[in-house]
Amino acid sequence: MRRSRTGPLSAVLLAGLVAPGSHCSNVAGSPGNVGDSGACITNPAGVDGGGNDGDDDGGGSPCAPPDSDGINGGCYAFDVTVDDTGFSPIVLVAQNLATVTITLRNTGSKPHDFVVGCIPISYPGCPSQQCFPGEADIPTLAPGQSATTTFTAPNPEGIYDFRSDVPGDSQVESDGGVTGIWGQFVVQ
Repeated sequence: MRRSRTGPLSAVLLAGLVAPGSHCSNVAGSPGNVGDSGACITNPAGVDGGGNDGDDDGGGSPCAPPDSDGINGGCYAFDVTVDDTGFSPIVLVAQNLATVTITLRNTGSKPHDFVVGCIPISYPGCPSQQCFPGEADIPTLAPGQSATTTFTAPNPEGIYDFRSDVPGDSQVESDGGVTGIWGQFVVQ
């Protein structure tokens, strides 16, 4: 079961906004970003991104508030490492309904994975939480392995926790987030 934890993460936000286009070209030199990773698939106008997302691309769902910055989509690529003490970078930022590619490299001495949690939502007649799609998760990687996944960031906007939930990695529930291999994915 995915769980969400609230609270700010005291770290520098490490990502850049990119206009939708034919390539995933993020802000050059931003830590954690991969420059040009090839073709970017975006939701065409009038096609609902799916689910109870409240976006303005044809879905018209009441299960999410209006977009706070008026920007949807784009293309983001992140190069993330995980070791036995944490992720780097620990904060990822992308627009809602953006195409996101994450490459995870395990540089630690034991297995780790990448699992994105959910945020609570409270709208009558709607589910009680919004989650990242299942394809955002990366299964357990042995030391030295890497894997890449591509998915569409969810709507609504919010701060979604990500973690390695391999036994021994995430003690965030029992100690309030003091220990554990985790970070935050900010959807804006």
